[in-house]
Amino acid sequence: MPPGKVAVFGVPTAAGSSAPGLENAPFALREAGLLQALKSEGATVVNLSDLSLFPYRPDPERPKARNASGVACAVRAAGDEITRALAEGFTVVLGGDCTLAVGTVAGAREALGAPVGLVYLDANADLNTPDTSPSGLLCGMALAMAMGRGPSEVATAAGEPPAVRGEHVALLGYRQLDGSERRALGHLGLALPAEAMKRLGMRVAAALALDAVENDDGPIVVHLDVDVVDPREMPAKASVTPGHGLTLLEASDLVTALLASPRVVALEVVEYLPERDADRSCARGLVDLIARAVARRLRAG
Repeated sequence: MPPGKVAVFGVPTAAGSSAPGLENAPFALREAGLLQALKSEGATVVNLSDLSLFPYRPDPERPKARNASGVACAVRAAGDEITRALAEGFTVVLGGDCTLAVGTVAGAREALGAPVGLVYLDANADLNTPDTSPSGLLCGMALAMAMGRGPSEVATAAGEPPAVRGEHVALLGYRQLDGSERRALGHLGLALPAEAMKRLGMRVAAALALDAVENDDGPIVVHLDVDVVDPREMPAKASVTPGHGLTLLEASDLVTALLASPRVVALEVVEYLPERDADRSCARGLVDLIARAVARRLRAG
């Protein structure tokens, strides 16, 4: 992976979400100065632009797996694009909804020819399936689909499932679980709720996560759902998860510590909703978080 180079691409998708809007996030984060911020930290930015639009649709005909065909298209496109992006350097993926994780990890596995680990930062576990989901929204099944469970149309969209093995997953920062998701936690390499992370500190949590992903010290993708941040600081999201999330500074410390590891090859940022961020303060906060973490990685490299 070329030192100092950072590839950036967006996947404007709301296909797995509950309403339109998330598809505007890649443009809004660029507009908030992301590329300039990365360049100011010394990165050589390879701007791969954004993929085609994958819109939200309600899909009442498939209430248990809404808009699966649209999600599958977005997953396939993300998987294809990350194979090109990783050849350029460390990759930042701008979403879109959480279902992108299926394509991002599967594409990274294909590009790197090795099992890929996943550090999943989210207020929710996203471990539901069509049989357990209360909503049928695929964003709430994203991690399960990445692990090969759920609608095969999506789980296989970017390659043979599973995109990632459960023992190669560390789930961090969750504060809400459905009953069925609690049972699924036992299949993960690590599951740390936000409350425990606050007690441990972000550097310790990052170290535990990296240690728990036992894919022979192989590559790792970091997935950041902005919902992991407390809604008092990050209201720009489609739905608010109850409970106290990480502060924006804690999330920044966590991502910075994770990206300092040479094992981490990509960061995807998802579920940011620009229409609930009129003054773009949340966008600027995310830009600062990404730029700080990438700067730390460049220094480590």
